Amino acid sequence: MFKTIKAIGTDAAANPLTTFSIKRRGLQDNDVEMDILYCGICHSDLHQACCLIVK
Repeated sequence: MFKTIKAIGTDAAANPLTTFSIKRRGLQDNDVEMDILYCGICHSDLHQACCLIVK
């Protein structure tokens, strides 16, 4: 069984971050499921995703 979840990402370095849905497989015996309440974005991730150049 698959589960649809919300994700944030990009498909190319020059594209902006967007919200989209992805399908995840069901939990198996050796898996752990967690609720993530808060999440930060690493500065280096923003540079990789958005090709930011600070002038």
